[in-house]
Amino acid sequence: MVMEAARRTTTLLLAAAALALLTTGCSSDAAAPAAAAGGSSTPGALSVQGPRSHLELSGARLAGGELKLTVRNEGKVPEHLSVVSTEQDGRATLTGSQGPDNALTSAGVLIKPGESAVFGGQGPTIKFPKPGAAHPTDVDTILIFSVSGLVHLTTPTG
Repeated sequence: MVMEAARRTTTLLLAAAALALLTTGCSSDAAAPAAAAGGSSTPGALSVQGPRSHLELSGARLAGGELKLTVRNEGKVPEHLSVVSTEQDGRATLTGSQGPDNALTSAGVLIKPGESAVFGGQGPTIKFPKPGAAHPTDVDTILIFSVSGLVHLTTPTG
């Protein structure tokens, strides 16, 4: 009788510990993707917040095979934009700035904490080697950052 009570108590304690572990794991900020943590309904703009990152994307526009975009790093760690692609245009070629700010490294285009990268014009660029002939009004653009991870941005065209 005592053995049965001890076994039942042990089983209940193990079940409670497993439930607590599962509940803690599911609510952890580290498990949540950065792109899901923030959001915007405005095409061309997005706030991305995660446990170690905070990016503000604005002014996105895709025209003539080039994506113009401003990325502000509001986080406390350096960020790198490493990949940009769309279904219609494929993968873009990234170039960095000539100076140390927003330079292209092996990890991507560097965006230091508290600074912005303005893609297009004289700064770093995002160009598609084989741009699609026709685009819908808005294009789903995929961006991959070293810290923030995978980000979907609705980008206006024209």
